[in-house]
Amino acid sequence: MFGQGPTTGSVTVAAIAGLATGLLVAALLVAGREPPSRVQEVGTTPAPTTTSQTVGPVTVTVPGSVPEPLVVTHTSTPPPRTVTRTVTPSTTSTELPPGTTTGYRRD
Repeated sequence: MFGQGPTTGSVTVAAIAGLATGLLVAALLVAGREPPSRVQEVGTTPAPTTTSQTVGPVTVTVPGSVPEPLVVTHTSTPPPRTVTRTVTPSTTSTELPPGTTTGYRRD
């Protein structure tokens, strides 16, 4: 290892380190610099002049729109028809054959 010249990798690392150091120094110099003094000129401005003129009456015609007449339509629906029916339950009992279920579950 001793007696050999610099390798490509070590040269690259040294170049990147030098570039980073240079950028850091430049940033510090720019940040620490005082801004240039600004010269402000103070002058007098003339007062605005006021003029007035008399103007006669002016007629303004604005086209207006006439609203459409309001139309209300009322529809009458007849009341629902009621039908009454009398249903008498049958008195005969229906027995299911053994092993037939009604579809209801008993727990």
